[in-house]
Amino acid sequence: MKHVRPLLKLAFPMALSASAITLMQIIDAIVLSRHSSEAVAAIGAAGMALVLFQGFLAGTAGYAGVFVAHSHGQGDAHGVRASAWLGLHVSLFSGVLAFAVAWPLSRLFLLIGHQPLVAEYESAYFWICMAGSFFPVLSAAMSGWLSGIGRPTVVMTVNFFSLAVNATLAWGLVQGEWGLPRLGIAGAAFATVTAQALTAFLLLSLFFRWGGFSNAVARKFDWPKISHFLSLATPMGLRISGELAAWTLFLIIIGRLGTVELAASSIAFRINGLAFFPALGLGQAAGILVGHARGACRDDDVSAICWQSLAVCEIWMLLMALLYVVAPEQLMSVFAGDGPDSGLIVTEGILILKFVAFYCVFDSANIIIGCVLAAAGDTRWIARAFIISSAVFLILLWLVGCFMPGLVTEWSLATLFVFATALIWMFRFRSGAWRKAAVLREKLI
Repeated sequence: MKHVRPLLKLAFPMALSASAITLMQIIDAIVLSRHSSEAVAAIGAAGMALVLFQGFLAGTAGYAGVFVAHSHGQGDAHGVRASAWLGLHVSLFSGVLAFAVAWPLSRLFLLIGHQPLVAEYESAYFWICMAGSFFPVLSAAMSGWLSGIGRPTVVMTVNFFSLAVNATLAWGLVQGEWGLPRLGIAGAAFATVTAQALTAFLLLSLFFRWGGFSNAVARKFDWPKISHFLSLATPMGLRISGELAAWTLFLIIIGRLGTVELAASSIAFRINGLAFFPALGLGQAAGILVGHARGACRDDDVSAICWQSLAVCEIWMLLMALLYVVAPEQLMSVFAGDGPDSGLIVTEGILILKFVAFYCVFDSANIIIGCVLAAAGDTRWIARAFIISSAVFLILLWLVGCFMPGLVTEWSLATLFVFATALIWMFRFRSGAWRKAAVLREKLI
């Protein structure tokens, strides 16, 4: 178990940093629960759709952290800076693209069949946050740089400072406190974008201070190197967006059952973030160790890193699953608010958390093995496999929604999907095909 100690050393700040993301969303959900049940329902579907698009962009730019980790494993300091600039270049183009499509995409919420007020809230939240996508994408690239060189504590500190800013602004702008305008769900969106902008500015300032802008060769836009980077990073972004697309459409179909079912499912996803994002931090830490090992030509260490990381993650997920089973009512009540539908939301949420507790046990394999394969460079296969499996899931979900609609049947299918993908990742890793993948074909000079 020699890899557990370095894993935990990296994972603790990374898990807290990843948790800051879901805490930001949880704060928005809690504040909005004091506003209306329609706002709580809206932030679920709109938030998932937002992360769908931002997940692709941030997943692509953030893959620079894998290049950084491999260069760091080689002891190539110049390659580390050049790798970070790959992410910066992609972030700039991504931000422009996101701003251009934010408004037209936001109007699609008015066409999906949700209640008019819910759809209006969804459109507003998505538009504001999507227009500001440059900031979280840039943050992903800079966070990848810091994590790749083994400095995740810095990322954690910046994220939690921004979290405090988001919490303060969300309360003030949603509720109209401290002389700020009462903007409802739009206020939550503005608070989130402001906090993300602060994160990006602080991380970029650190990159500047530590010499990231001093090397003209490293920051030069080199299309062949960008092209190679995108050939590995884009599939990773597609995998992230493919997963998020599946869950976004899942929420949209759940929303056709009613506002209560959508609100309960949205809250369940927020609660599951308490388990998922720390587990994601473990997966990201495992990916850094894999990148360092492969960069140093120690491929034989990768299997041990993977299985030991999975064991640690499984313990965490089992503890969280137990919490969901033991205290579902208390967890749901925190987010359900005190509106006329709050009692029904809690009742439906208790049922949903049973499904969440069950699939948590398998989701650890999705997270850890997915991160390990990505860090090894096996991103093309990951993207193909997940897009196919997601397509099958969505087709079955559509059929269920048409012929057997219901909360139990739709959540049962979602749980089966999580289980199936866990098996797929495990079989792929055990095949050893990832050993043929190459991240750094040459030094980034």
